[in-house]
Amino acid sequence: MSKAAKLTFLGSCVFAVSTIWFVHKAQDIERESMYQGVIRDQERKAQRERNTREFDETRALHAELIRQQPAVREDNTSSDSTS
Repeated sequence: MSKAAKLTFLGSCVFAVSTIWFVHKAQDIERESMYQGVIRDQERKAQRERNTREFDETRALHAELIRQQPAVREDNTSSDSTS
């Protein structure tokens, strides 16, 4: 085998191995990125549940405070008129 043939074969092998390594590395990076998306989705879901629970508690508290307040007459026109 000539020296040129050996170098061509070696170059082809290096190129093939480099390509395979790059593809596997890209797959690992993509897999990790996709997993981080799942983690973010779980965090968003938990935050949404906390927000919903807090909103329901606030709404219940508001309703309770409204019930505790004395009834206010809505027609205040007689006390507001200065003429």
